[in-house]
Amino acid sequence: MIRYLPLTCVLLALASGLHAASKDVIFKWIDDNGAVHYTQVPPQDREYETLKQVGAPGTAPAKKPASVRSDLQKQVEAMDKAQEERAEAKNQMEQQDRIRERRKKNCEISNRNLANLHQTGNRIFMTPDGEVMRLTDEERQRRIDEANRQIEENCK
Repeated sequence: MIRYLPLTCVLLALASGLHAASKDVIFKWIDDNGAVHYTQVPPQDREYETLKQVGAPGTAPAKKPASVRSDLQKQVEAMDKAQEERAEAKNQMEQQDRIRERRKKNCEISNRNLANLHQTGNRIFMTPDGEVMRLTDEERQRRIDEANRQIEENCK
């Protein structure tokens, strides 16, 4: 048994060397019939081409799965944040549109009120409660001033 120990060690070393070399290189060769073959072991009786050497000096090591997962998580978070920002910007634009539309309506109402106050003079007005009243000169001027203020505020 001890007699086979050196031979076993040599065979193991040779096999592990061939196994490691076979993982790192891919060989391309053509057989007698013209068929192309790709193997991890070079053929003994013909020419071959070395195509790929994995883990060769100068090549970048592969990233660890945890690092890749972390990078992907950061990208997902950045995309989520960008989507939230777009939704917020859209919401603000819609709110500004509603404000603009409301101001436009208020501008039209204020202009109509001012025109009525100038045309009617000291005529009778109906209050929101349904009460009929005649405006005094001071009340009429106060309403004209209020209409002008609302025009200035809403008709920019």
